[in-house]
Formats: sequence, structure tokens, C-alpha cells
Amino acid sequence: MKKGKVFGKSQIAVTAMVLALAAAIWLNMKYSSSSKYLGQATYVNGSSSESSAVETSAKAKESTDYFTEVKKEREKTQSEIEETVKETLKSEKLTDEDKKSAVAKVEQLADRMEKENNIESLLKAKGFEKAAAIIGDSGINIVVKSDGLTAAQTLQIQDIVMSETKIELSAIKIVTVK
Repeated sequence: MKKGKVFGKSQIAVTAMVLALAAAIWLNMKYSSSSKYLGQATYVNGSSSESSAVETSAKAKESTDYFTEVKKEREKTQSEIEETVKETLKSEKLTDEDKKSAVAKVEQLADRMEKENNIESLLKAKGFEKAAAIIGDSGINIVVKSDGLTAAQTLQIQDIVMSETKIELSAIKIVTVK
């Protein structure tokens, strides 16, 4: 080391890295929820105030009907798709490529519905009384009847979804209803 030099290049680099690490830790603490751990469920709206808990419990009767409504809506959609496909395939105005495209879309929707049913069945087998799976283009919503989920239950749900679909963990949303 040369005389007269107080800090070397390596010392400046280490200091910069320590400052960057300190800044990252500070930002992480400031913007992350300190009460949430990996795999722990939170409410979709992000609040946990008592007023929203009261509203949820007041709608308990509606929530039992929610699962029935989802199944009815799914069956209705499935029958509408079947009718549309039959009409499309009967049409002479469409080209073979258009018909193939329509059949491919129907197969995609049928695949989604099959995955939803599989997930719901597996969730019931794991002890969730009622469950509904809704697969969208960008992710999946899982609705389960529960007063609250433990970290282990949340991980079970995530594991089932990831094993049945190719959906990323970040795209899985879990909602509980009483």
C-alpha cells in the first residue's frame, strides 16, 4: 500500500456493499409486513380489522350458498360451451382451420374445468369441508370454508394447486369464508 493513501479500492468496494446491504435491509423492513411469514395466508383485501370480520360472519349463510352457486355456474357455462361448439361445427361458413381453433379453445376450457374439479376433490380429501377453485388466465383463486388457515393448511393448498397445474406460487390466491 502506498504511503498517504487512506482508503484502497477494495476498502471502498466493501464499504459500498455494506451500505447497500444496510439499505436493502431497511427497505425490506419498511415495506414488508412484519407479521407475515412464508406460506402464511392473509386476507385478500389486506385488512384484518374487526369490522370486516363482523361483516364476514354476518354473511355466513351466504357463504354456504356460494359453493353451490359456483358449481351451478360452472355447469351452466359447460352446457353453453357444448351448445356453441355444436352450432359452430355445424356451420358451413367456417373453414376447417376456424373449426380446429374453436375445438382447441373448447379443449382448453375443458382442461381448466377438469383441473378445477381435481383441485376441489383433493382439497376435500385433505379435510376442507367446502372448496372452490377458479382458474383464470393469470392465476388461480382458491376459496375454502374455514375460520382461518394455519401455515400448514396454506402450504397444503399451495402444494395441491402446484401439483395439478403449472401455476406459479405467486399467482395462487387463497380466500377463506366462514
